[in-house]
Amino acid sequence: MRKIAAPITFQTMQVVSDLQSAAATGFSGLAPFLSPGLKAPLRRLIFEQECKMTADDARLLHPELMMVASMPDQNHSAFMAATIVLLSDRLQYGSGEDDLFWNWDAFQERYREAPSPVRAALMNGFRCAHRLKLVKLDHLPGGTDLRTYDEDDLRRLLKIIARSMTDELRETVVEMAPEVIREVHRKALDNCLRGSCLLSEFGSWFPAEVVEQVSLDPGHPAYAACTALMILDAIETGDSQGKMAFRYEEHADGYILLPTEIRVPLLAGMRHLHEMESDWQPYSDWLPEQRRDKAIVMPFAKP
Repeated sequence: MRKIAAPITFQTMQVVSDLQSAAATGFSGLAPFLSPGLKAPLRRLIFEQECKMTADDARLLHPELMMVASMPDQNHSAFMAATIVLLSDRLQYGSGEDDLFWNWDAFQERYREAPSPVRAALMNGFRCAHRLKLVKLDHLPGGTDLRTYDEDDLRRLLKIIARSMTDELRETVVEMAPEVIREVHRKALDNCLRGSCLLSEFGSWFPAEVVEQVSLDPGHPAYAACTALMILDAIETGDSQGKMAFRYEEHADGYILLPTEIRVPLLAGMRHLHEMESDWQPYSDWLPEQRRDKAIVMPFAKP
């Protein structure tokens, strides 16, 4: 008997989207390792059905996908792609029945050999599926297994964006405060940017209050720099107050349209929150149908 699908969360949506993208990337490498005549059904499964198997797919493709997913030495990319399709099907309550316990038990070290976006997509998929009781694991993946980006590199790039604020831009930030306390905000902002770039080290008001306001205003010239400061603090604190979860919910469509040199590090920081914090849940107050139809997931970080 099939399990009843749980209400979909942002976390599950992001995981499934990443797995589907990784499967699409891996299609051309996987297809030659299935029996002749299965390329078209595999293409349909991945690109039209988004990796969710029907009962006919389960009879036709599932046994062959399980076989390729058990042979990392035949072709590692095909092995990963087959595993990703199987796991994506499980997360979408498709017709594949295997709980993938043997695969996880036998091959978790081999999963770590994949390029970081593919490895992170698979590991986050296993973590999510285990919590939904759709796969059976002896222990959960954690730490760097789940992360697409090196945290030190990510912090460095975000600090570059934050510290790109000129004196003139810093003045526009502190102008968000009443005139009587602007000088205090400015000193705190200068010290923050000169030091760790962590707002929480300076308390909850100076300069956090003005930085938070600017990070909510896409038209402000310091919007990207203040958003970088918000992400750096969210990484440090696990976004304990949900400030970046709220900002992602409100501004995800705008983040995706930022110039490449800004968009990539900012979205990488938000992806890091998704991967690091299993309960990082934008859209948590939305109804399930609204979340499914309107929530925006982050684009896959291609290998």
